[in-house]
Amino acid sequence: MKHSFPTQEQAEDSVFVARQPIFRKTKKVFGYELLFRSGQENFADPSIDGDVATSNVVTNSFLVIGLAKLTDGKKAFINFTDEMLCNSYPALFPREAIVVEVLEDVVVTPQLIKACRSLVSQGYVLALDDFIYKPEFDPLLELAGIVKFDIRAMSMAELARDVERVTPFGVRLLAEKVETQEEFEATKEMGFNLFQGYFFCKPEIVSGRDIPVSKIQYLQLLRMVQDENYDFRKISDLISHNVALSFKLLRYVNSAYIGLRNKVKSLQTAVALIGELHIRKWLSLIMLSHMAEDKPLELVKLSIERASFCGRIGDSLADKRFDSSLFFTVGMFSLLDVILGQKMKVILQDLNLADEIQDCLLGRSRNQLARTLALVKAYERGNWEKVSQLSSALGVSMEDLPGHFDDVLEEVRAFCLGD
Repeated sequence: MKHSFPTQEQAEDSVFVARQPIFRKTKKVFGYELLFRSGQENFADPSIDGDVATSNVVTNSFLVIGLAKLTDGKKAFINFTDEMLCNSYPALFPREAIVVEVLEDVVVTPQLIKACRSLVSQGYVLALDDFIYKPEFDPLLELAGIVKFDIRAMSMAELARDVERVTPFGVRLLAEKVETQEEFEATKEMGFNLFQGYFFCKPEIVSGRDIPVSKIQYLQLLRMVQDENYDFRKISDLISHNVALSFKLLRYVNSAYIGLRNKVKSLQTAVALIGELHIRKWLSLIMLSHMAEDKPLELVKLSIERASFCGRIGDSLADKRFDSSLFFTVGMFSLLDVILGQKMKVILQDLNLADEIQDCLLGRSRNQLARTLALVKAYERGNWEKVSQLSSALGVSMEDLPGHFDDVLEEVRAFCLGD
């Protein structure tokens, strides 16, 4: 079932949702921080009451999209103001599903402590957001389960000092805005066991590292699928002679995302049903997931999200300068350097990609493809001001993006089910 999203006349009720993964030491996903805004103007209009806007956005987001779809069963980290905490807003959501983030600018009052103590007694986990130690926060530290440190807001020496101060409280440490492998390792040594940021989106360059043989084979298959002159019958034969691919294709076709009334049992029917263009996309994603077997699953999901999101935005452009399939491919391959641990320039030498795609992936262009990819990345991070700017430059309605993202989540779910 498609979700109903606001029309342009109802722009003030639009719901924008971004999510950022939170990782364990193993780089497995622990949960997601959900970033909400009420609409295009909300981030820039200081006259809007923060409590009213946030409560409406949080409520509408969960009613419209659904928690399970957004978090895939993982913990959802949600920001709450002190007013919302005192009014027991977190109790609207199941304690097993959320982590209650206490904002850094709260005023520690007896009422706030009482509200937080009540939540903890009900089984909710509290996380102190963007934490910088002050003695008045000790009552909250006694209740908190997680403390989040913005590692860009202080020096490493200051971070180590604050970590030492909170350690006696027995809290879990979460490092925010980790952007490099070095920062990841340094915070691990300091005692952090949860991590948030974009370090996983940066390749770990290892001198003299070769791509394993199996990954070379997948690259060769990718090249064959991307070739404009490819033979559809050869692709069908490739799937039919591979038990794993056949099984995954049938699961994908029979998933709720496709929405068929009757189950498909024949492989030939499945191939014909998906069609020539879609089978190329599906196979490309399968090859990509195999190449990322030693990487966090979230990396594969993010690649699929970007591919689907870029493709849907490309389809919606009034001024179509490029084929819609190019947008999909740009999004899908935007993390290929991370997945393979190689420089993008080296990887692209082995793929038969259009010049426009290569220029975009190498950061050499500012055309529709590049702006669409930048828009999707900004949406992932919840940078709504940049989303607004890029949407305007592309001629895309910002109010349509939540609907596209809703469809994207359905496609990711269907693909991962088939995998």
